[in-house]
Amino acid sequence: MRPAYLLLLALSILLGGCAELAYYGHAAAGQLEVINNRRPIPEVIADPQTPAAVRERLQYIERAHAFAIRALHLPDSESYRSYSDVSRPYVLWNVFATPALSLQQKQWCYPFFGCQGYRAFFNEAYAQELAAELQAQGWDVYVAPSPAYSTRGWFADPIYNPVLRYPAIDSAAILFHELAHEKIYLKDDSQANESFAMTVQLEGVRRWLMEQQQAEYFDAYNKNIRRDETFVLLLMGYRKNLEELYASENTTRYKRAEKRRILNQLHRAYLTLKESWKGYAGYDHWFTKKLNNAVLAPVGTYHQDVPLFQALLEQHQGDLPAFYKAVEELAQMDAARRRQELNALLPD
Repeated sequence: MRPAYLLLLALSILLGGCAELAYYGHAAAGQLEVINNRRPIPEVIADPQTPAAVRERLQYIERAHAFAIRALHLPDSESYRSYSDVSRPYVLWNVFATPALSLQQKQWCYPFFGCQGYRAFFNEAYAQELAAELQAQGWDVYVAPSPAYSTRGWFADPIYNPVLRYPAIDSAAILFHELAHEKIYLKDDSQANESFAMTVQLEGVRRWLMEQQQAEYFDAYNKNIRRDETFVLLLMGYRKNLEELYASENTTRYKRAEKRRILNQLHRAYLTLKESWKGYAGYDHWFTKKLNNAVLAPVGTYHQDVPLFQALLEQHQGDLPAFYKAVEELAQMDAARRRQELNALLPD
């Protein structure tokens, strides 16, 4: 663990109350567990006890990692050169919260690290406990599991065992996404951060599959991406309806009733969309939980600015170093000016 990080963590704890002390203790213990479980990927591959499927996937990830450094100009750091089996289905559980009549995500702020629109836990029970507390206070809440996360270069982040459950191309996509976070961080701007990383992920997968001459996989991945985009557009449309409702002058009682109607309408619209996909059920899990603002709010975080960053990449003729330089310039701006510059990329 880096001495500088320990100092920052100690200062953060001193500046926090009892609840913050407990959270920072949990975060430090979880990060320590990840560090202690790390093994160099070549060592895991060479170990005769390693299952063949794990060995093959780690070899694939090694090739994708080398490509990310060479062709995508992502960081050549110590991250993703090791493997950590945390013996659970996900690494983190992220708690999102919004007011009952707003899509504005609750922010958790940390000294030196800025603010985020979620709070992450290494233990699902702790995440559910916080979610229950917030729900009792009247917040809409959503607990989202995550197979990976980035410390943005503070540690040598490993590949986590949950990543290996996904198809090979998805594990490469996750790798590109997390390395993008390590490349550039836009402070206090979760939406821009995630949309930037998603843009790098999509472009990285496209170039990776082209280099591998796997056109059939590229076509299939493109089909999934188009389906993802269609589903996201559906969610964003109803998210916009909710935003307009909450901004209106109607009574609270009316807004609550209309909120239920809009969310029910969203479910019906999804069933119609599903029929057009010949019954593809990949998004059914969205509707097995109770739909609320907190479920829809992160959709904008991960996708809303992707067209803007894609336009910026196109503006630089696909030149990734020039694109990164432009994003770094955005990262130096205050939030208001950054938003103005991003929105100007797609004035229509």
